[in-house]
This record gives sequence, structure tokens and C-alpha cells, in this order.
Amino acid sequence: MNGEPITTAADIPEHFELLRGNVGFGALIGPLYLRKPREGRLYAWAFRASEKHLNPAGIVHGGMLVSFADTCLGALAFFAGNRSPSSTVDLATSFVAPGRSGDWIECTGAVTRTTRDLVFLTGRVYVADRTLVDLKGIWKILRPSPDKR
Repeated sequence: MNGEPITTAADIPEHFELLRGNVGFGALIGPLYLRKPREGRLYAWAFRASEKHLNPAGIVHGGMLVSFADTCLGALAFFAGNRSPSSTVDLATSFVAPGRSGDWIECTGAVTRTTRDLVFLTGRVYVADRTLVDLKGIWKILRPSPDKR
């Protein structure tokens, strides 16, 4: 498969499962995995960094990390907005450390505030206890226009 390593169940940490709906853009950057919030754990999304995620310097491409973070925090915005679709208004990223091939890269986040139309979130992309990217963002809750109901 284009030189991509095949991810086996042994490669996936306990409590993570393949994210349903890995289609479209998610399929291009994935496969992505999800850990549901059980036993005191937060929602977490993850992927195993492989060759397709690397830049020419051999580290995980910053665009991959931002795309991954946008996908994860966007899912949190969806739930915070009562399962309404949302669109990223702003996503501030502070790159802290590089990801490497083979890393199990996770993202978690938290809603810091919601209004009628906006969801404010913070988050972090990391490998074990090493932060790769700190995040802060705003998502616009998309509501159907009155004339399209």
C-alpha cells in the first residue's frame, strides 16, 4: 500500500478505536483513532505518524498537525454546539516540538466558553508527555438560514 506500514491492533494503545467516518479529508490524513471519555479520561484523537505525514526534513509536517488538531477540536465544537455543524473561525497554533515517524500522536481539548454562535476551545497535540503543539481556537456554529428550513 504505497509503502505505508500496516497498522495492527498491537500498534493501537488500549481504549482507542478506529474513528468512524474516516472518509474524505479524514481518510487522507488518517487513519484517525478515538478514545471515548470513560474512567476519568478525556476524549482524545490519535494517529500513528507514518511516512506520508512527514516533511522533507523527516519530521511530521506542521500542516498535518494543524489539520489533525482542527479535526479534533472541530469535533468538540460540534458537541458543544448541540450537534450542529461548525466552521473554524480562528485556530492559533504554537509549535513546541517535532513529531517523528512511528510516534503515537494524540490531541485533547476543552471548551472554555460557548455563546449562541461561537465555541471557544483550547487544546494540545502531544506524544506521551511531550507537547508538540499548543492550540487555541474559535468555531462558528452553523445554523440553517431561516429561508432554507
